[in-house]
Order: sequence, then structure tokens, then C-alpha cells
Amino acid sequence: MATFGERLKRIREQRGWSPSELAERSGVPYETIYRVERGTHQEPRVSIAAKLARALGVSLDVLAGVYDEESELLAAAVALVGT
Repeated sequence: MATFGERLKRIREQRGWSPSELAERSGVPYETIYRVERGTHQEPRVSIAAKLARALGVSLDVLAGVYDEESELLAAAVALVGT
């Protein structure tokens, strides 16, 4: 299973963003993002994780590894069809 930092980096790269761009969009310092992605800061505070998730447009569950992004997208699509 991927770490929080690995998931963060993967999703950030999927968006085509640099760590600096994510820092600007999220309001989280670049240094924090750098350390999280490299595993030297393994468990950021919930407030930091929430800012990162919000900026990336994913739920905190996706970033934390509870759900993967594809599962979340499928669930959202099913919910829309059901309405």
C-alpha cells in the first residue's frame, strides 16, 4: 500500500503540478509538501492534509488511502445516476 506522501505525489503529478504550484494552491508551505512526499514527514496534521486534498480536488479519504481515486469517481458517478 502506498504511503500518504506517495499518494500525494502521484495525484499532484496527475494534475501536472509542481510541488511549488501545489503549495501555492493549497496554502501549505513548499517545505512541508517536499518532506511529506519524501517520507521524512510521514503523518501531517489533519488540517494540512485537508488543505492538500481540497487543493487537489480529492477527498481526504483518497489522500489517506481509505479509498483510491478511481473508486471515489465511480461512487460519485453512481450517486449522480441515482438522483
